[in-house]
Amino acid sequence: MVKGVDRLDGRSPAGPDVSVVIVSWRVREHLARCLAALPAAAGGLSYEVIVVDNASGDGSVEMVRARFPDVRLVANDVNLLYTAAANQGLALARGRYALLLNPDAILHPGGMARLVRCAEAHPEAGLLGPRIFDAAGRDDWRTGRRYPTPWSEFVDWSGVGRWFSFVPFLVKNRQLAYDRGRTSAVPLLSGACLLFSPQLPASLRQLDPNYPMYGEDIDLCRRVDRAGFQKILVGDALMTHIGGASSSQQPVESALWAVVAMNRYFRQWDGRSAARRHRALMSLVGLMKSAIFCLGGLFISRWRRSCLLYCRLLRWSILGGQ
Repeated sequence: MVKGVDRLDGRSPAGPDVSVVIVSWRVREHLARCLAALPAAAGGLSYEVIVVDNASGDGSVEMVRARFPDVRLVANDVNLLYTAAANQGLALARGRYALLLNPDAILHPGGMARLVRCAEAHPEAGLLGPRIFDAAGRDDWRTGRRYPTPWSEFVDWSGVGRWFSFVPFLVKNRQLAYDRGRTSAVPLLSGACLLFSPQLPASLRQLDPNYPMYGEDIDLCRRVDRAGFQKILVGDALMTHIGGASSSQQPVESALWAVVAMNRYFRQWDGRSAARRHRALMSLVGLMKSAIFCLGGLFISRWRRSCLLYCRLLRWSILGGQ
């Protein structure tokens, strides 16, 4: 299943300060920019980079070997999906800290060093994450938000959150007014960039394979909570996250995987009744939006993919499966 692992020679037995683990699938140019930004982000820390490529077939493996020969490269011959590949990389990490990083993310200069510095000052922290901006320079509300609920998922999927973002009740889990420039403990960190503290037990330095794609970061935050560690948003560690570079290549499948993952999360952490509420609310979204987009798709071709998505969402919510 693993085509090859490129290993470096002459590493220090003590290991580097940080092991940066990146899972890549068909994002060659994003990955190149992500890797190029790491030396400035490290700010003098020693680090290794482990890239796990999920059978991209787009020249990513060749690009890494040619342009970043110091990177430790795992080339899978099939797409194992995100969590299995991330766990491959985390298992190979030799650093005191492990940094799980998306390939379409760019850490700003000093960003990695500030995360580690904050971790050293806060031994109670199990996970740390940077302040994240989107491509337009806006704060990403997914970092620092509260845990999702079936209602918050309905608000997001129905579009109500976009139309009525000024109504606090509707978007209360997003914490839109939260000052993300302030370093503090938060409920949730984004999986786009997570620094694992050496204080964490081995079981918390791996993702749960029951979440093959999506939801794994939320589940991890819950498990870190249960173990008594904090999650800290480091306000002066900055990162830009393009977002969706891989998932946009399979938009319908990715969206459905995300819904299924959240239903699994609600069932595991909030009980079967929460999972049933989530499924019922998703059926309402599927019913409303499939009617809108399938009718509109008769006249607007770009709506046809949305028609397919919401029909499949409706089918899942009623019958199960995808």
